[in-house]
Amino acid sequence: MREFFEVPDNYFLSHSVGCLPKQTQQALIANYLGPWSAGTNWSEWMPVLDKFRAGLASILGVSADLICPQSNISSALTKVIYSLPQPTTRNKIILSKEDFPTVGFVFKQAERTGYEICFIDGDPTDIENWETTIDETAAIVHITHALSNTSHLLPVQQICDIARAKGAISIVDVAQSLGGVRVDITSWNPDFVTGTGVKFLCFGPGACFLYCSKARLENSAPVDVGWFSHENPFEMDIEHFQYAKDAMRFFGGTPSPAPLIAANAAMDMWQEIGSGGFEVAHKRIETALDFLIGHLNADIMVSPKHADKRGATLVIAPKNRKILRDKIKSNGLLCDERKEGFRFSLHGYTSDEEVKRLSVILKS
Repeated sequence: MREFFEVPDNYFLSHSVGCLPKQTQQALIANYLGPWSAGTNWSEWMPVLDKFRAGLASILGVSADLICPQSNISSALTKVIYSLPQPTTRNKIILSKEDFPTVGFVFKQAERTGYEICFIDGDPTDIENWETTIDETAAIVHITHALSNTSHLLPVQQICDIARAKGAISIVDVAQSLGGVRVDITSWNPDFVTGTGVKFLCFGPGACFLYCSKARLENSAPVDVGWFSHENPFEMDIEHFQYAKDAMRFFGGTPSPAPLIAANAAMDMWQEIGSGGFEVAHKRIETALDFLIGHLNADIMVSPKHADKRGATLVIAPKNRKILRDKIKSNGLLCDERKEGFRFSLHGYTSDEEVKRLSVILKS
């Protein structure tokens, strides 16, 4: 798998940005810069949208008409919030303090329209903490599949079931899981899903998405719209607006084709790798993490030991962080550090030699 990517040595940062597929640069030249220089721009750029939606829908196992491209997750969340009816007595937004900060920032702004933020108490992986927080006042329940700072996986399906039973809308964030571990939207049955391809899918920045369930679609009326949210974007009647019948109602204004072209190139690459490409990547990640964890002392572990509980990232917190910090620098390891610990992500393109070397460095 490594031969399909430009992989820097000792690269353990796929939780931030996945490595560049070798065919992406040529795809951008041919499909973005080429039409631009030839003056055939929009006639060749427009099909990029449909290809992106179809490709991502295939990865997620959903219908393409339920997928809307987004520039980032913050934008997607904002569009969801202001597509819903104004809150009344049911006004709480339930989330975890372990969610990525942008989630809290977006929801905080929703308080000006009558929502109220409510953080669950305790461990977000414990379903009982969600059960005691989600009640008949809950309007929205936000669920992060894989926590970015600890790599814990949340019991998404159970939380979605509770939200549905209480009449609340569920939003699942798969930013840190998609491409690294299995994502099963069909089983979860959420109302909305937000995600990005910049990490383990290796799409590059700007190729994010919003999924809206068929049950929720007809009753969603986004405020943040543009001509591509219109049923017929090329009608060109300033006094007539009709929401698109599908998830494109969440899109907005003029698209940016470059990120979607890069994403499509990555999806072409995954198809070239083969139908089992993601499964191979998932298995290699799982095996490599098992190997690393087997060589580490339990007292420094932050991320879960068991594969069914963790994402694609190893997180550790030794007592003396400076020692490890110095080792990382002297050995040229590309990773990062958060207050919870040092983060090392694995991928299908991570070599066995790099995994073994990392194991020695972390153990010594």
